[in-house]
Amino acid sequence: MDWNVILAAGGIFVLRVVGNMLTTVRLITIMRGQKFISSVIGFFEALIFAVALAGVVTNLSDPWNLTAYCLGYAVGGYLGMVLEQRLVQRFVSIQIISPQLAHEVALAIREAGYGATESQGMGAAGLVGTVTTVVGHRDVDRVIRLAHQIDPNAFVTMEELRGIARGHFRRLARPER
Repeated sequence: MDWNVILAAGGIFVLRVVGNMLTTVRLITIMRGQKFISSVIGFFEALIFAVALAGVVTNLSDPWNLTAYCLGYAVGGYLGMVLEQRLVQRFVSIQIISPQLAHEVALAIREAGYGATESQGMGAAGLVGTVTTVVGHRDVDRVIRLAHQIDPNAFVTMEELRGIARGHFRRLARPER
C-alpha cells in the first residue's frame, strides 16, 4: 500500500475526530451563552469540515479516504460525548415512590450523603410516600440502587434539570496533590 494513501486517510480521520470534538465544545459554549467563543470555535469547525470533505470528494473512488472520513466522524462523536461528560456538570431530579418504605429510602439516601425530601401523596391504591432527591448525573445509578435495595418495587422517575440553585449536595473530598 502507498504511504501517501495512508497519510491522506489518516489526516482525514484526525480532522474528522477533531472537528466532531469541536462541535461538542461549541454546543457546550452555546448552552452557556458564550456567543463569541462559540462563533470562533464554529469558524475552525467549518474550516476542518471543509478540508476533510475536500479530501474525500476530490477522489470518491478511494475507499480509504471515505472510510477514514466516516470512522473519524464516529470516533469524534464518541470522544465528544466523553469530553462533554467531563466538562458539563449535569443534575438529575429523582423521584422515588414507595407505598410503605419511602421513609427508609430517604434515610438511606441521606446516609449516603445526598439530600432527600419526603412527601406523601395519593396513588391508585391509596397513600404512598415520595422521596425526591437531586444528584449529579454520575450518581443517578447509585441512588436508584439504594432505593431498590430497600424497596425493589419502588417506582422511580428521573428528570434532567436545566439548572439548580442552593440545596444540600453531597460534598466529595478532593484527592490530595
